[in-house]
Amino acid sequence: MSNVGSESKFTLATTGFTLLETVVALSVILAVVVGPVTLITKGIFNFVATKNKLVAANLAQEGIELIRLVRDNNVICDFLNGSAGWAWNRDPEGGNLTNTSREVDANSSKTINCGAASLSTPRLPLYSGQPLRFNTSTGFYGYGGDQETVFVRKVDIRVPPDNPDSGIPASDQMDIISTITWNEHGTPKSLVVRERIYNWR
Repeated sequence: MSNVGSESKFTLATTGFTLLETVVALSVILAVVVGPVTLITKGIFNFVATKNKLVAANLAQEGIELIRLVRDNNVICDFLNGSAGWAWNRDPEGGNLTNTSREVDANSSKTINCGAASLSTPRLPLYSGQPLRFNTSTGFYGYGGDQETVFVRKVDIRVPPDNPDSGIPASDQMDIISTITWNEHGTPKSLVVRERIYNWR
């Protein structure tokens, strides 16, 4: 018996892709494309969250520093006035800072006259809950910028503090609690910085 001239009943396809090969190829391509896109998207969300935390931390610390500047200016005025008393916790608008919630803005100041000298000190309006604005020309946050932000700053001032240090008169101590709140992708966030300052005169 010879095989010469006999035809094979089955022919094998030697070109093209089978359905299984196509599915495997598409799976590999999707894995290569979707993986990096997912990582990039997650990275963008993490970048925004990290940026917001960093901005909030700086805004909270700025709130502390501006209240400290008011205290320092008050102590300087007390020194320059000589025998006339100038309270270390005096509100630049008049009266004293005791238990109150304020807004602070490095771009808004008032001139106070103490003796022969004049000092520029931050204004401390009562807290209203309005969001901070970003000034695109100066790069500063405040209440007069051209771009509204997601950040709200509240600075609580406590004189005397809730738990004063022993050995120092409670009336010579001030707690400053600077709170920044914002929404991030629909989730409320907050950051709190707390510091105690003293009447060092």
